[in-house]
Amino acid sequence: MPIYTSFNRMSPIHSLPVELLTTIFQLGVDSDPIPDDQIRGEPTFEVLVSHVCRHWRQVALHTPHLWTTIHFRTRAHMSRGEAYLSRNSHLPIDIYVDTCSDDDYQLRKDLLFRDQFLPVFQVVLPHINRWRELHLIVADLECKASARKVLSTCGSAPKLRTLQLWHVQNWQTSERLYNQIGPPPVVVFGGELPELKHIILQGVNLPWSRSPFLRNLTSIEFALHSDNVRMPFNLWREMLQASPHLTRLSLLFAGPRAAPSGSSTHRDGIEWWGAEPPMPDAVLAPGEPLPPSTDPVQLLELKEVQLNNLECDYLIALFRTLDAPNVRSLHLGLDFEDQDFTPFVEYLAAPPHYPSVKAHHHRSSSSTPGTDAQASRAKFPALERLSVSALRCSLPSWRALLASARGVTRLEADFAQLADGAFDVLLEPSSAPADAPSQPQAGPSSSSSTPAEPLLPLLSSVRVSGVPCKQLADLASIRRASGRRVRRWEIDEAGRDEDGDAFERETASLSAAWRKEQEAAIEAGQGKREPWRLDEPLERVVWFREEEDDDDEDDEEGAESDFGEGEGEEYAEDDGEHGDG
Repeated sequence: MPIYTSFNRMSPIHSLPVELLTTIFQLGVDSDPIPDDQIRGEPTFEVLVSHVCRHWRQVALHTPHLWTTIHFRTRAHMSRGEAYLSRNSHLPIDIYVDTCSDDDYQLRKDLLFRDQFLPVFQVVLPHINRWRELHLIVADLECKASARKVLSTCGSAPKLRTLQLWHVQNWQTSERLYNQIGPPPVVVFGGELPELKHIILQGVNLPWSRSPFLRNLTSIEFALHSDNVRMPFNLWREMLQASPHLTRLSLLFAGPRAAPSGSSTHRDGIEWWGAEPPMPDAVLAPGEPLPPSTDPVQLLELKEVQLNNLECDYLIALFRTLDAPNVRSLHLGLDFEDQDFTPFVEYLAAPPHYPSVKAHHHRSSSSTPGTDAQASRAKFPALERLSVSALRCSLPSWRALLASARGVTRLEADFAQLADGAFDVLLEPSSAPADAPSQPQAGPSSSSSTPAEPLLPLLSSVRVSGVPCKQLADLASIRRASGRRVRRWEIDEAGRDEDGDAFERETASLSAAWRKEQEAAIEAGQGKREPWRLDEPLERVVWFREEEDDDDEDDEEGAESDFGEGEGEEYAEDDGEHGDG
């Protein structure tokens, strides 16, 4: 027996029962990023643990849970996919198919392209009854045609919970996207996806009236739909009403159709579905339908909303038809050059309050819109996280939005994409009443004279770019003085300077002083020792970098390694040890 083999078997980790090692492997693979988020070229967890030593390999190969995610991006991945399926013959599987554009294929012939598209699905289609997730990305019209053929003939996927269909193509302008004319959409999966919960469509539309599986959804993400292919409003409303457990809604240049369809069956078009409710004393003709704003869809479990590249009037009209009081996270990426989003931001801060309107039922003249709760109730009163990548609006409306978001604990913003002076608004005091709920604070006590409360009084974490570090330090000082300390500062490293380094040293010094104070209190018997709490700094500066360009990733990808993307089954089953246990 080789000496290194005997040494490996003497390693303490080999004393672990197989059941415990299996559990560790399962936890590890569950914590691995999904393929879309992994650093390209790096080995996955299941590959790593299966190439440590013979014992680990045997345990890994006989743990089906490790082989449930099958990612196709290169030609070699087809044989790897077959190997994964052979190791997991019964558990649900998650499939990622990432094809490339013509330009990318000319640079890298190993990527999946037109000739490899159908063979990839020949690998996984026999297992369609086990599909749990399908993530399909195409960047070429011929690949899209093949996708249409596969998905329109494959039949039902009874266990599919997540469907992501992306057509990624550089249309260069929104006009080219709008004017793109393609074949009519096809019915996918025979219209039968009984377990579907998450739908992600980017640059892909469906035959909306023949897609009955668009119900009971918990996550909806639509992107890059020109108005002429968007869902008619009556079907959009039916989809939301049939999805009472919806928790996430993301729209990027997408949503219900704004233009009227001309149908005599259903009234639609933004002029109707986006109309304000009629006045309480309005006289309505018998049988005249009321606009949807009089009866908004109740989405009481909606927690996250993301809005990108939509027009101001469209957004106001859309949210008149929705009631989502429990939204916790809001992202705004609204940067159309010819658009001023001030009216929408004002609407979010203080939407008009309309009394319930019923046909032929009149209210008294004292019950007029906007007098009940306009100033006291924001559109999303439970908001905790606000993220803004771009927003064109006036400073007063921006301030009103921040003043209305009193529960926000995390703010993410690129102030280079906001109006000049947007950050300075955070330096201003809030007009909130003095008896507002306070944020629990740690650290040395402040002076007896309490300064005015700042905006976003519960703010504890920020992620910012486009702001001089000196201004961040000024904001930190203001919030400390008011007893509303920000605990975590995430700052774009592109703006790092001497002021930023000084700010980092200042927060480290404050945290060190706080730890000493806490330790002294514990030694004096005035507190309980909880070391994990002392490891959390009082304030901390973290520098971040924006994601590297895809070109850099591809450069890294081209470098081969022992655990390259196409590892498949290159290592023989009896390859022996590959390292210490």
